Amino acid sequence: MNPNMLKPSAEGAPWYRMEATGERTAEVYIYDAIDSWWGVSANRFVKDLAALDVDTIHLRVNSPGGSVYDGVAIMNAIRRHPANVIATVDGLAASAASFIIQAADEVIMGRGTELMIHDASTICWGDARDMVDAAAHLNRISGTIAELYAERAGGTAEEWREAMLAETWYTADEAVAAGLADRVDGKDPKSDEEATNRFDLSIFAHAGRRNAPAPTVNTSHQRRPGLSLANGSALATVNKLVTATTTEPPAEPKETTHPQEKGTDTMSEALKQGLRERLGIPADSVLDEDGLLSALDEALAEQDPAPAAAPAAAAPGTVVLDEAQYRELQASAADGRAAREQQLQDRREALVTAAVNDGRIAPSRREHWLNSLAADPGMEETLASLEKGLVPVASVGYTGGVDESSEEDTIYSKIFVREDS
Repeated sequence: MNPNMLKPSAEGAPWYRMEATGERTAEVYIYDAIDSWWGVSANRFVKDLAALDVDTIHLRVNSPGGSVYDGVAIMNAIRRHPANVIATVDGLAASAASFIIQAADEVIMGRGTELMIHDASTICWGDARDMVDAAAHLNRISGTIAELYAERAGGTAEEWREAMLAETWYTADEAVAAGLADRVDGKDPKSDEEATNRFDLSIFAHAGRRNAPAPTVNTSHQRRPGLSLANGSALATVNKLVTATTTEPPAEPKETTHPQEKGTDTMSEALKQGLRERLGIPADSVLDEDGLLSALDEALAEQDPAPAAAPAAAAPGTVVLDEAQYRELQASAADGRAAREQQLQDRREALVTAAVNDGRIAPSRREHWLNSLAADPGMEETLASLEKGLVPVASVGYTGGVDESSEEDTIYSKIFVREDS
């Protein structure tokens, strides 16, 4: 790319200016290469444009184009401004300048002016993979720009892509015939040819219409009023690609990446598109928010009120309870479990007490057997199989004439024999 093509006439000088021409009108001039590196950024342009509180804006263009990223931001800002925008090509509208003017409400070609469209280009450094990725990005960007031309001028995106690949130059009359402009101005600016040719156009395949072949004009093209946002695809895709394909894009206001209808628009394009699809509204129908809501009201009125949904039938073997009944059953179940536990505890107590009384276990083993029966009900059979009388239950020994010696005393007397003196 020839850097002189993008470099404004004075380094750091603005490539645009805005002037108030009346109480409710203003003129905006884009009179140089659109670039943020040597000139001012599109960010500043968008802010200055938004500050114009006017009803009519006359956009004057004489530019060889420049950064596609800045061009998209400018196009969206023009489209979003509530004023009636009339774009007039005073000299040249090439490359990015050619799709910027498509956002205006009316496009006028001055006498002797030219318009050029071509595929996007870039500079890439790297290996084969980098080259392949760069080519894929350029193809997608160029394809969506072709959709912009098709949405405004008619025809198909494929037809416009062919014209872009051929780098097509149009005279004023040819631009109108192709649908890229609405009419040719009756005035004949004396400086048009000089203004057109003062740019360094060596970056392009043809340095102006005089050196380019005649464009193929599809006479079936019919220029449409305003950029069609029915499907939201072209403008939205351009913005997404712009964000994805640049590592250091010029600073832009956040809102410029989201194209909107003229004036304040609180309804997103995705919502509008969804309503159109569900209501069967043709894509080329121009409806504002009130129109979409009216169509929705009509569609709802045509529908019969939906009957109240019947309670779902319970599956076979299933009983449906309300919450109160369910809570009551839970409480009853808890009480039943507590009563059953007490019943089992009483039974274990009775079995162990009987075993102690029968002399099958010693009283000191009472807790052991209670725990064993609680852990394993099968121990009940073991307890019942013990022979009665294994443990003495009557007192032995003599205390006050009564033998109350313990079992331990008996065993002691058998081991240690007492000798009388």
